[in-house]
Amino acid sequence: MHYQEVIHFSGDGPVQIVSWVRQRDLKILTVGKFTYTSDHRFTAVHAPGSEEWVLKITSPRREDSGVYECQVSVEPTMSQPLQLDVVESRAVIDGPRELYLKRGSSINLTCTVMAAPEPPEHIFWHINNMVIKYTERGGIYVVTNRRARTSTLLVARATSRDSGNYSCRPSMAHMDTVLVHILDGEHPAAMQHGNSNIRCCVSLLHRTVFLLLLAVMR
Repeated sequence: MHYQEVIHFSGDGPVQIVSWVRQRDLKILTVGKFTYTSDHRFTAVHAPGSEEWVLKITSPRREDSGVYECQVSVEPTMSQPLQLDVVESRAVIDGPRELYLKRGSSINLTCTVMAAPEPPEHIFWHINNMVIKYTERGGIYVVTNRRARTSTLLVARATSRDSGNYSCRPSMAHMDTVLVHILDGEHPAAMQHGNSNIRCCVSLLHRTVFLLLLAVMR
């Protein structure tokens, strides 16, 4: 997965040197294709004859967030700042950490991937740290819509054997868990009747971030 920013420059004469600078400490990261910083997660990518210059950041960290400036050494000198935000990928389940349902109710859990640059490769459901085996118990259904970034788990006619920790585990995201209790009787001030809807909010973490400079010279 990657992130790209495309910048258009125009001017007279060829591009001489393209540099990338981190504004918060005025650190020069790359000059041409040479990595100027000792942090080798930053590299410059440029194909011979191409007008595209790319700053590639591998294994980005939250502290990498900030403004980066592309500087082109032409006359007059041109520069363009870019804001980069690196977010930590994690699933957040709204609502209580524990759910209490009557025996025979349906467990209905919905996981939604939020603020994702592209759909997750997969969203797995686990119970008690084990992948749910749909064929061993009838009445378990999963509907995943990658385009909408949602996955719904339905466990029909729940019994006490269906009690446990249910985890929503999207790719490239920290999991979150909710504990489900299936009870034969009422649980004072805690019983929830019918279906339970749980929404997981996830922000995907980019493994690789690209800042792309497209210099169009006349």
